[in-house]
Amino acid sequence: MTTRLTRRAFLATGTAASVGLTIRFPLFGAPDAAAAAAFDPSPMLTITPDGLVTVHITKAEMGQGVGTALAQIVAEELEADWKDVRIDYPTANEKYGLMLTGGSWSVNWTFDALSRAGAASRLALVDAAAASWNVPAAECVAERGVVRHLSSGRSLSYGEIVKRVPITKTFSEDDLKKIALKKPADYRVVGKWTPRLDIPDKVTGKAKFGIDTFLPNMVYAKVAYPPTREGATRTAVDDSAAKRVKGYVATVALPDLVAVVATSYEAAVKARDALKVTWDPGPNASVSTESIFAKFSQAKDDPALQSWHEVGDVKTAMGSAAKRHEATYMTDYVAHMQMEPMNCVASFKDGVFDVYTGSQFQTFAVGTLAAVLKTDAKNIRLHQHYLGGGFGRRLEPDIMVETALIAREVKRPVKLIRSREEDLRRDFYRSATLQVVRAALGADGKPVAWDNTLVASHPGRRWGPDFVDKKGLDQFALNGADHVYAIPNQIVRAIPVETGISVGYVRAVAPNYTFFAVETFMDELAKLAGVDPLQYRLSLLGDAPRLARVLKLAAERANWGAPLPPNTGRGLACVSAQEKKTPTWTASVVQARVDPASGNVQVEKITCAVDCGIVVNPDGARSQIEGSLLFGVSNALKERGTVANGALVQSNFHDYQVLRMNEVPEIEVHLVESTEYPTGLGEPGTTTVAPALSNAIFAATGARVRQVPLLPDRVLAALRAKA
Repeated sequence: MTTRLTRRAFLATGTAASVGLTIRFPLFGAPDAAAAAAFDPSPMLTITPDGLVTVHITKAEMGQGVGTALAQIVAEELEADWKDVRIDYPTANEKYGLMLTGGSWSVNWTFDALSRAGAASRLALVDAAAASWNVPAAECVAERGVVRHLSSGRSLSYGEIVKRVPITKTFSEDDLKKIALKKPADYRVVGKWTPRLDIPDKVTGKAKFGIDTFLPNMVYAKVAYPPTREGATRTAVDDSAAKRVKGYVATVALPDLVAVVATSYEAAVKARDALKVTWDPGPNASVSTESIFAKFSQAKDDPALQSWHEVGDVKTAMGSAAKRHEATYMTDYVAHMQMEPMNCVASFKDGVFDVYTGSQFQTFAVGTLAAVLKTDAKNIRLHQHYLGGGFGRRLEPDIMVETALIAREVKRPVKLIRSREEDLRRDFYRSATLQVVRAALGADGKPVAWDNTLVASHPGRRWGPDFVDKKGLDQFALNGADHVYAIPNQIVRAIPVETGISVGYVRAVAPNYTFFAVETFMDELAKLAGVDPLQYRLSLLGDAPRLARVLKLAAERANWGAPLPPNTGRGLACVSAQEKKTPTWTASVVQARVDPASGNVQVEKITCAVDCGIVVNPDGARSQIEGSLLFGVSNALKERGTVANGALVQSNFHDYQVLRMNEVPEIEVHLVESTEYPTGLGEPGTTTVAPALSNAIFAATGARVRQVPLLPDRVLAALRAKA
């Protein structure tokens, strides 16, 4: 039986004349269209009587311009006039389905759903206008927010239809699937250089970020954090000195949280600093960078290593190979370092929590808050704001949990802001890793077997059973190790190692470090085989023609093979991103100069080619690629988190270095024209930089650096080892 949308469900709350037309359409992860419409539909867009079209963006806007791109998708099929298009960021609700911004998934996961929402809206409006004129809908067309009857010349704007005409057309799930969408050749909005809708408010200061929230009777909180990242317990709290601070309001001492509340941020800091908290540092008090890598080194030979990806018979192929090669790669911890401090405002009244912040994973945040606060998810209202940078840091709901717990205790709205120093110590870092890669080469120099052992901490294990597979492995800690090169025998083995340092997801499709090992090792195999690294890769990409295409394009535009000055080299890398079904094919050539006296590396130029299918907003696409490349340069050259006494040593930008403006290289981006289904752009470029740069250093000096970041002392050590 087919359930159909009723007019009541199809229209916004009330009547079309008074409120407007709201199209309800499921996003990924939502119930099917019929069930969603009948029980808990997901509003995607609203058209009001003034003719304005508001697209409801359920993604986080953190500088990437996602709202504009998603609005373009709707406007294309809706045939809206772009000047009438607006966007908003609604309060989290299960009716929207999975609210998550990460993995470069935003456009990829919503393109079809938003296209059909726009198309269904257009068809409903055309049907309503045609009925009002008593003519067949087939004789009418919609264009730029107006429905026209071709033979008579009559017309009605979308706003006029919503205001005056009953809208009765309904769509079953099958109807929605059967809607014929436009061909890319007919696009009028998608694929155009369109100014971002969020920029004007950001320029004028009207844009509201989480930190801009102020509520009546609000107080400020500061948390006293333990000395170790994990495992510490509080044994005593003396707040007598804190109570003497002017503006002090209360001390909140819960089993896992100690905080003070005051009438101003400054007073809260003073009161927190006056607290005398006694801690038992716990089992991780002696954890250090050295002990972590020693643990990793031991784990690589652990019999508990599990196969995550396996093809063919690696053991037999290894035993009969003409040549074998092995290399070990290491990466350090990486922090997020987003510009806007972690912040949240929470209030608790009548059993309901109102939480104001910017979140990358609203669905997870609401679920976590409900579980910790022991309340129903319907009692959590997460109000979404702009994010001053995310990079994966705001996937985590930790700041929200702390603020909500404090607000529940003090019964007043609470604002919690972490300083840079506090949050760098409380961050969820990209895991440090150790990877051992082995390969066997046939008589033709091509690899016949590939064996990768990957030791790291897995964020998904902390997030819960839904984020790991049956073996307890988090695929997002391993993606990329299962590369697309045509090697008949492959195995990727992994073991998650707990270190006492919390890890999370940092900007990069796949965790970045996997492609560093794969693409650097591929260069090493090319050298062993005596083949140019470009040609060597191309000979193994017969099953990935789109990746081969961007690799050739990047190399061509970078003048691969052309002479360079002494101590200057080019290196390349190509990646498929983490999605095997809908990858973003990306290749970069990095040109770098090495100072042989100091080991200092200067990235001079990056040439990047990307095939992401249909490009929704070319300006936004290029900006995203450029940003991801620079993020990759920062990771590859500078960013290193070290551990001592169970916590990160670094505390701010003075000792945790990131890329500076004067270090930004020339960047050249080439987007492949395509009519394939769109994929993501926010992160793939990041993963190409470290291996391409390592390969460029080798090309310039003949010295191989296998540890990221590629710090001067590491480069210098490699140069000396070569000498």
